[in-house]
Amino acid sequence: MLAWLLAVPTAWAQERILSDDIEVRVLADGRLDVTERIAIRAEGRIFRHGVVRDIPVRYRDPAGTRVMVDLDVYEVLRDGRPAPWTVERAGNRMRVRVGDARRLPTPSTPVYTLRYRTTRQLGFFDDHDTVYLPALAPARDVEIARGSIAIALPDAVPVETLHADGATGTAGAPGRDFHVALSAAGTARWTLARPLPPEAGWTVSLAFPKGLIAPPSRQQRLAWWLHDHRGPLVALAGLATLLVLYTLQRRRHHRGHATDDTTLRDVPPPGFSPGGLRYLQRMRYDARCLSSDLLAAAVDDHVHLVRERTSEGMHWRVLRTRTGAHRLPTLEQRALLTALLPGTQDAIVLEPAQAEAVGATWRAHERALRRRFQPALFGARGGRLLAALAVALVSAAAALWLSADAGLWAPTLAIVAAMGLVLVAFAMRARSPTAEGDRLLAHVQGLRRYLAGDPRMSGAEAAPPLLDVHHYEHLLPYAVALDVEAAWTRRFVAAAGPAAASASVADLPWYRGVVVTDLERFCRSVGQGLARRIAAARTPAARRTRRRRRQAEGDASR
Repeated sequence: MLAWLLAVPTAWAQERILSDDIEVRVLADGRLDVTERIAIRAEGRIFRHGVVRDIPVRYRDPAGTRVMVDLDVYEVLRDGRPAPWTVERAGNRMRVRVGDARRLPTPSTPVYTLRYRTTRQLGFFDDHDTVYLPALAPARDVEIARGSIAIALPDAVPVETLHADGATGTAGAPGRDFHVALSAAGTARWTLARPLPPEAGWTVSLAFPKGLIAPPSRQQRLAWWLHDHRGPLVALAGLATLLVLYTLQRRRHHRGHATDDTTLRDVPPPGFSPGGLRYLQRMRYDARCLSSDLLAAAVDDHVHLVRERTSEGMHWRVLRTRTGAHRLPTLEQRALLTALLPGTQDAIVLEPAQAEAVGATWRAHERALRRRFQPALFGARGGRLLAALAVALVSAAAALWLSADAGLWAPTLAIVAAMGLVLVAFAMRARSPTAEGDRLLAHVQGLRRYLAGDPRMSGAEAAPPLLDVHHYEHLLPYAVALDVEAAWTRRFVAAAGPAAASASVADLPWYRGVVVTDLERFCRSVGQGLARRIAAARTPAARRTRRRRRQAEGDASR
């Protein structure tokens, strides 16, 4: 029994490739016809069912050119009889598995014969042509006791015109453990000088005179290039299709938005709040939808806005002045005020400590706007978005599958990422107004032209507004909603004069706190400042503290 246990490692150590002989015929059309005979000693540890042969099909030749080999295995034999086999991709190689579920007799010494053809392994240069053959790839876990590689050209050539080279070993430890013999018949044979150890490879090259083999035509090279890059090309086609669909979507989205043909409107459309008009114009909700409706409620004297300077910066306080939000003109404004100041609560400071209340107000206001405007005035066009998503998914899946075969992952993934960005933009634009929404948008655009003082206006249109602070404050929430509060303020200052305008705004009953001395700063406060404060107040104080601490730690580490 002890003798048997000691004999087992010895038997396993004998398991190896006895010989690997490769014969290559270079055909006149540039293909290589390869016959490879592999003799093994099977002991049941490594060679259990057959052999596995990895054939490199993607590599770079000594000139740095990327080589993409087409491989066609057409016959596999074991001891001269057909054997079952499969071919699969394994990174930069094609893996030929020979054998089935039946185990090989042990010990045994079967001989396997593989016949296959390859293309595109010839290099065409100015003064010579070359066969470059990475014949045996590294990563074997057994040694090759003996080996030879023979390359036969289509015709005989003088020996002095042939130049054979090669390398054995690994990239980190290259060697030249072989002998070379050249023949005037146009053949070259490399023979291993010593066994090829595990994890070692063997590459050979043969340079020969030009004229033996016609180089590929320009059309053939183009066909190969297109074949090699079909993954990125499919991804580019998908990206181009998405961009076309997105362009068409943008045109539909801006239908009816041309300001050249929009009639000037100096009054808002009745029954619509400033936040509602912004929601329709942008077809999505944001902080200015809420801030402009809150500002409108203040102008209507339902609340007062107090801007306070504290040790932590500027704060906004909202004070109730009337009981009952039902008196507000629109559903969305009533939902806003009911959520912001529920029950008998009369005041709230817009700060992160009130994140729960501000967040509830945000959700209630957005829900009220969505219920009123969708789908009556605009809605998502699901069919267009689904079509874009289908194009992206199909083209991305096909491109990635083809790129896996060609090994061009990086460019394909970059293009697929760009497709994802276009899809995000598409989803944001996958909404369009109804016919009634188009008419209301035309009114909104006309009002925006009036508030901004469009330079294309002429005559009475271009005249400054009435010298009336009530007219200014009445339309200020709409100017904030449409992002033209600065232009509307400049028109008012031009009409009333800087001193009179500042004095009249300083007496606004709904605004308290920091004294208004600069109308430009005032319009920024009620426009950008109030919206930013509302957006910031949605974030709980603890989360903001953690975020600031992380930022401070990052600054300190830098």
